[in-house]
Amino acid sequence: MQFHHYTTSAQHVHNNLKRNPGKTPSAKHVRNVMFQQITQQLERDTPGNQLGAIQFDFENVWQQEQRPFYNVYPTIIPMLSKLDLDQVTGSHLIFPHGLNTLLVRFPVGHELDGEIRTLWCYKLDLLKDRKLLPGITVAVEHGELLNDIPVLVMRSMPLTEQSVKQSLDDLPVDPSAKRGKQLNPETVRKALSLVCTLLLLGEDNELLEPDILAKDQKKAAGGDLEALVERARAKGKRGWNVGKGIEVIPHYRRPHPALVWTGTGRAIPKIVMRKGTIVHKQTVGNVPTGYLGTGDLT
Repeated sequence: MQFHHYTTSAQHVHNNLKRNPGKTPSAKHVRNVMFQQITQQLERDTPGNQLGAIQFDFENVWQQEQRPFYNVYPTIIPMLSKLDLDQVTGSHLIFPHGLNTLLVRFPVGHELDGEIRTLWCYKLDLLKDRKLLPGITVAVEHGELLNDIPVLVMRSMPLTEQSVKQSLDDLPVDPSAKRGKQLNPETVRKALSLVCTLLLLGEDNELLEPDILAKDQKKAAGGDLEALVERARAKGKRGWNVGKGIEVIPHYRRPHPALVWTGTGRAIPKIVMRKGTIVHKQTVGNVPTGYLGTGDLT
């Protein structure tokens, strides 16, 4: 299955420069020039430049962390985007694997609501009431470009005891939100819900499995998975598959994620998997075997 890739701003510019005659500057040089330009814009207090700075900052940290990603499989997408954002607070959202960045990739032909190709989340302190608070920024990428730079829909929220929904409702609207392509608010809500669900999965969850090199796939069943994961990371691949093992089986209700409350006083939310079950068990049990009359499914 093919998943969408996220191309950074610097790489977009670099690719565009390669089409022009003459010597092409390195991608590192392009990043340095872009950093200088964004710094100058911040000094001039250009409207909308803060979002560009956040985007560029994410891309730099993401590169440093070996571009970590989650491949989200089609079957699991609807299940992950149903979380009620009133049920969890920002303090419940914890980045997995010691990361500060995470890219979420959807399959080609199975984009979220037919539009969202990738989205990323970034652990970033936010300024609120003149105080720096731990926060998270989520950016939705849907294929729109402006001057070769990906145009993103961004939402930021503090990781406090306030509900995620309330934090989003309190978020001021940036003037840039009214420019360019407009996404359906429900589509954006689904994206935010999906991100929050992924952050509630934790690291040890049966929905997650490391994504290894294609040539090592056959070795995974009986081989040293940890060694295969390390080999993938040495090659610059640091990712996980989400929901790959869930299959659609006739007369079988698929395993599905559920929000449960754990810990002392049931105060800590966690996403766990509910086991699959036979649907209409008695009906399935009465299917003739062709040899001994009616099969008895017990």
